[in-house]
Amino acid sequence: MVNINELVKSLNFLYDYGEIKNNIDLQYLTDQNFIRLVEDRLVITKKWIKFSGKVSKEDFISSLLCFYPPLLHKLLQKVYAEACIIGKRGDSKALYEFIDSIPEFAETILQIKDEVIEETGDIKGFYQAVFNGYPQYSSILNKLKTIQFAENVEDVDSAYVGNNPNEIWTKGRRVTSSITIAKLKEKNNYTYTPYEYRDFPVEEPVREVLSYPWKTFLTLLTMVALEYQTAGFEGLAIRPTDHSNYYAVQSLDFYIFNTKGREIRVGRLNDFVYEFCLENDIYLFPDKAPEVDKVVFDMMDEQKIDFKDGEYVLNEKFKDLIYSKDIIIKNRSRKFKNTLKDYIEKLRNTL
Repeated sequence: MVNINELVKSLNFLYDYGEIKNNIDLQYLTDQNFIRLVEDRLVITKKWIKFSGKVSKEDFISSLLCFYPPLLHKLLQKVYAEACIIGKRGDSKALYEFIDSIPEFAETILQIKDEVIEETGDIKGFYQAVFNGYPQYSSILNKLKTIQFAENVEDVDSAYVGNNPNEIWTKGRRVTSSITIAKLKEKNNYTYTPYEYRDFPVEEPVREVLSYPWKTFLTLLTMVALEYQTAGFEGLAIRPTDHSNYYAVQSLDFYIFNTKGREIRVGRLNDFVYEFCLENDIYLFPDKAPEVDKVVFDMMDEQKIDFKDGEYVLNEKFKDLIYSKDIIIKNRSRKFKNTLKDYIEKLRNTL
């Protein structure tokens, strides 16, 4: 018998952290390519990630529960039986809604419509978890509409998470888009989420940055901006939308300076980060733009980012620490910084 509460707990953990220890109750999602087994870990796939960007977390979790085959088949039988009643009473509008709502399941319905599927304890447990009670026709139909948003997508391998930015920010990496989930005591094997960085002995301010994906990203991005300036010209800038109160949490704008030296607003910082990840095959889960603008203000509170001359820049003291004492951020992020630079150069040459 499936422990529904534990299954929901596992799905919520996967939604936040992207991988989990192998669990037989999740086998049905492996069979349907939402997760894959890598050694002894279950890791989310591109199919999972793409679906996560189309619905809310609550709808996402309940939809994955609906993919449990005995439950799904029972739900399909229920709506089919109701559709037969609708057809007999001649309600063409309701019948059309039924047909239009479940195109992906038409073949399955024909295959299982006459099967005997008992409402077992498992299925009743799923009813409660998904529908908060016994499901009605309209709620089943709405849920079936939602789960059809999940599309098969060819998956890609994800390398083992390394111990420095060059080995973590790589093509195929699954990276959390959340800025609020708690740090793990031990890092994941294949997905990049907050964790207590203990891979190398580093100064505490550096450890804090390396423990969080988006603090690491912003540190490297502001380092790229600084390195442009060191080379003698402006390359990029992060600026407030409300210049009268630049310390207040707000949406931030991202600017580049094209090869003619003209300043161009690319758009919101969050959207720039999302597009960069798309371009470089870094898969954000859930599939949405991370709220890195809020992380900028967290880092201001921590004296890692400052506001100077109209833009958000690397804090002077933190910069000195990185370039004088640290080896991980300074020396073992060059490959990823070059990836950032290549993307920015592409923008500079095309905008």
